[in-house]
Amino acid sequence: MRGATWVISFLAVGVATCVARPAQLAPPRDNGSAKAARVCATDSALSSIDWHLKPSEALAAVDGSLNQLEQLVHRAGASGCDALALPEDTLGLLNWEMGNKALMNEVLPPAVARMLERLGRAAAAHRMYLICSSDVSERDGSYRNTAFFLDRDGKEIGRYHKVHPTVSESDRVRGATFPVFETSDLGGVGMLICYDMVMPEAARSLALAGADIIFLPTMGGAVTAGDEEMNRAAFRTRAVDNFVYLVIAQRGGGSMIISPQGKVLAEGRRAGDIAIAEIDPLGGREGGDAHNVQRDMRARLFRERNPEAYGILTDPNPPVLSKIPATITVEEAVRIFAGTLTTGEERFAKAESLLRAGKSEAAARAFEELRAEFPGTWIDRSAGERLARIRADAKSQNRSR
Repeated sequence: MRGATWVISFLAVGVATCVARPAQLAPPRDNGSAKAARVCATDSALSSIDWHLKPSEALAAVDGSLNQLEQLVHRAGASGCDALALPEDTLGLLNWEMGNKALMNEVLPPAVARMLERLGRAAAAHRMYLICSSDVSERDGSYRNTAFFLDRDGKEIGRYHKVHPTVSESDRVRGATFPVFETSDLGGVGMLICYDMVMPEAARSLALAGADIIFLPTMGGAVTAGDEEMNRAAFRTRAVDNFVYLVIAQRGGGSMIISPQGKVLAEGRRAGDIAIAEIDPLGGREGGDAHNVQRDMRARLFRERNPEAYGILTDPNPPVLSKIPATITVEEAVRIFAGTLTTGEERFAKAESLLRAGKSEAAARAFEELRAEFPGTWIDRSAGERLARIRADAKSQNRSR
């Protein structure tokens, strides 16, 4: 999860739409009159909540974020959306959490309650399903990265706990199941969160459980940070591998809707865009074997499986692990992740200021320190780019003397 891609300046929530078909948005439909459903995914374009804030101040910031999110929900509803997916960390609290772990229980319960109540009410005004996301604190003191599925009346249908937290999220409790929620108009609805999509088994588990559509609130891609082409290919592959619709709400831009045949039906390029597509949740899978005996593409995929041969998929220590070198400890990963979202961002901004002020040597030292302390992060990559530029400029100046 790359901090720089989603710590963005607050933008007025003007809805730029990327529509699959028709080209012009139709008025809201009578949901009982047709099979088609208008599904939507967006980045909220909210800035992250400052980790320096006290709990009461953080909750006030949450209320401000919800004011903007309500506007976005109403605009999506006015565009005729039947279901709207918001990105991972919908409220933008993650930075604050990383700098205030001892205080999380003072903020998360009321923040999540306000999110579900206010956004649920806004969505219900348009009879629209809503998918949103946040960390939640449990009664036993544990935390889980959670996605929520709200019905057209604004009430919670169910929730999903992230099964695959990243190493840097190791203080979150792993989810243990992939629930599918049956609806009368969207079919079977499943949810995944961010890093879950890296694991092919996650989407397959939902498909086997009957999911027709998978909603993915996320902060990043499906494979690796910074490689848009690879991530796009992986998203399309997950959809085709399981013949499901995939609705991706990505923080920082890049939300998209993909058909069971791997076609990108709609996408948003920038933060604040809404991707909108008309789909038939129970269709889009026409075609089968060479003899056209099986008319649903899932028939071959799921009826002709050989589960008895797949035992290695549940082996916690498969042979391949012997070929993979150890990297950093879990504790170190957590430290790097928390630092990246808090002090690391501030120090990077100061190094940038030094560079803009022409203090190249001091900036270079600062960037080198950042690379050493935050390996493998956006800070490491961006600091490396700045260092390369500083060295190239110095080399050019030496030549001109």
